[in-house]
Amino acid sequence: MKTILKSIFQPILNKLHVMLVAKGREISDKKKNVLIESIQSVGDGFCLNGDQHFISDPNKMIVGSNVHIGNNSYFKTEGGFIIGDNTHISRNTVVYTVNHDYEGTALPYDSKLNYKPVIIGKNVWIGMNVSIVPGVTIGDGAIIGLGTVVNRDVEPFEIVGSGKAITLKKRDLAHYDSLENQKRYGGVDGKAYERHSDSSSYLANRDKVICFVLSTGRSGSKTITKILNQDRSCHALHEDIHQLIRISTQLSYDPKNVSLKNELDAIFAFKTWPSNEGQVLIHSDQRLWNLVSYLSENFPNAKFIHLKREATSCIRSMLYRDWYQPNEYPKYNNHDWAMYRLQGDKLGVFSTSEWNEMTPLEKCTWYYSYVNSNIEASLKAIPGERHMYIEVENLSESIKDVQRFLNLDLQELNVVASNTMKKEHGHKQINENDLNEEITKAINKFN
Repeated sequence: MKTILKSIFQPILNKLHVMLVAKGREISDKKKNVLIESIQSVGDGFCLNGDQHFISDPNKMIVGSNVHIGNNSYFKTEGGFIIGDNTHISRNTVVYTVNHDYEGTALPYDSKLNYKPVIIGKNVWIGMNVSIVPGVTIGDGAIIGLGTVVNRDVEPFEIVGSGKAITLKKRDLAHYDSLENQKRYGGVDGKAYERHSDSSSYLANRDKVICFVLSTGRSGSKTITKILNQDRSCHALHEDIHQLIRISTQLSYDPKNVSLKNELDAIFAFKTWPSNEGQVLIHSDQRLWNLVSYLSENFPNAKFIHLKREATSCIRSMLYRDWYQPNEYPKYNNHDWAMYRLQGDKLGVFSTSEWNEMTPLEKCTWYYSYVNSNIEASLKAIPGERHMYIEVENLSESIKDVQRFLNLDLQELNVVASNTMKKEHGHKQINENDLNEEITKAINKFN
């Protein structure tokens, strides 16, 4: 009887098992695809193997082409994580770009977080069970042995191993250069990698026309992308490179910081160029205000638009969004926008005591004046045909000028405001006339 029952039910159970496994794999693949699509930039031939992966902030992660990541990866990416082309990362790899502040106001640490990016170059091989601490850069062609804790920068072509990441030896540089020059890269299981798409990096497209829209924020930077995206010959992005929130502010405090410039280089070396052939790429981002020199040098045909809003309405909008309030984002601990809001005392414009005594209105007014003045000064250093100025209040009348500036065909585009001021935020109790009068006094003080 048991034999008879087994012969009847076993095929049914086997079929049911196959169906359940297939369904589980389908659910896992959908989950993985959602995760991949949420990453800021992904190159050709990206493989996320297995079904157990954690990426805390995919918007801060840039992945080059032919990158393979093994199962059970754990990436804390809030500080920025970049992986170069042809890099293979094995199973159980842990990468941290953020850490607690143990020198703060509580033991063993307080609520403050410290952010340091991790940058992995191209053609790197990382073995199983490797841990990488915040702030590490791993150079091109390096190899990280199984179980290594990478607690320092790794030089290009260096092979490291053991718990302290000691140097074992160097790769054969002549052999490496030979393969690199032949563009011979290993794909899945080391088999020859063949491109599946024509995707390429910003660096590879550096000679193309690209436009950067500069502003203070609260100045129509999102609106202009929505307008221009109505034209199919444009690909306009708003605040697409999330690392700039941190990088821009830190560079304003330390303009000669080499590691920050290296991070910018890595972003543009491995971030995928998103535009189709014939499209003009446009980046609109308030955090580009102090990067004109870098961008004009690295993108020789770049153009710039200075988008400026009338002072009183712009500053009022900042106040309604609680800029420079102690609890600017009360629902979010360590929110990037508040954490990296430009501080006048750290720039040396004010002493710390002077800055602390200033009201949020005064800080917003100073910021508006400081950033616009810096944009104007930066643009004077590049040829006039490479930049233009637009007042937000005249945006609808200026669109055709923008089309001519970018060598686009003239066409009618709808002007629709977005990301409008929300009056439920701070200063909602202040009479509009009184608020405008306060702003006017502050403008006269800082101009």
